[in-house]
Amino acid sequence: MKCGLPVQRLRRERVTIVATKVFGSLQKAEAWLRAPNAALEGAVPFSLLDELEDFQRVLDELESLAQESSAT
Repeated sequence: MKCGLPVQRLRRERVTIVATKVFGSLQKAEAWLRAPNAALEGAVPFSLLDELEDFQRVLDELESLAQESSAT
C-alpha cells in the first residue's frame, strides 16, 4: 500500500537528513539519492519512499555506508 503525500514528504526529508550526515554535504546526499544504486537492485533511492519496507531498505543502506566510513 502506497503512503500519502505527507508521509512521503516526511520520508524524503528523513532520508535527505540521514544521507547528508553520511556524505557530509547536501549536494553529495542528493546525488546519491537520485542515482541508481546497485545495493538497492538498481533502484533510485528517492523512488523507494512509497512503501515502508523499501523506505527502510534505503535507511538500512545509508546506515551500512555510515558504518563502513566510520570503520576506515
